[in-house]
Amino acid sequence: MAETVQGLLTVERLLTEAEFAEVQAVVEQCVAQAHADVNEAYQKQKGGFKFENGKFPSDAECGRTLRIDEQGEKVTLAQELGLLKHAAAFACIRDRLPRTIRGNFSTEPRYKGEPEINGVVLTNNKANSLKPDLVVHATRNATNVQCVYELKFPCYERHRLDPMRSPGVEAQLDSYKHLSKSCRVLLVTPTGLKPYEGK
Repeated sequence: MAETVQGLLTVERLLTEAEFAEVQAVVEQCVAQAHADVNEAYQKQKGGFKFENGKFPSDAECGRTLRIDEQGEKVTLAQELGLLKHAAAFACIRDRLPRTIRGNFSTEPRYKGEPEINGVVLTNNKANSLKPDLVVHATRNATNVQCVYELKFPCYERHRLDPMRSPGVEAQLDSYKHLSKSCRVLLVTPTGLKPYEGK
């Protein structure tokens, strides 16, 4: 009986402020580490190239086309580095999060609004859905959203200086605020974390 009650309590448990602060610290550290590690590794890998300043690409390098994808679209260095840095950050976060709170965390879940029930559901359908990078939620219940983290790795100088003004970022963050009534939305870049307060 006691185990059943504990199981029921665990299902809907949200993180405490102390646990939330621990997650936030891990996310910030991993984003900064992924940024530095991938920039360094890319310059050494086969098919990569040395950046002009040796640390991060210039605007011209960011816009350089590396390949054409399956849909016939150009993939720039900025896009390629973004994909690699997201993957590295996700792996780092999974490794560093305490086991006790891993059930309160999801990577790239996809949500769709359900106005009839005044909430959201998980979906595999890309149309009209939201896919935040990281979501903190009730244990084993990704639809009871506590916080959303959106990771950005700006390549172009103007976006590094003001990530919130990067194309589409503000609208994306604003859409995440509707995932729950108390949803905290945070933008995380290699230079730190910025809460999104809304338009």
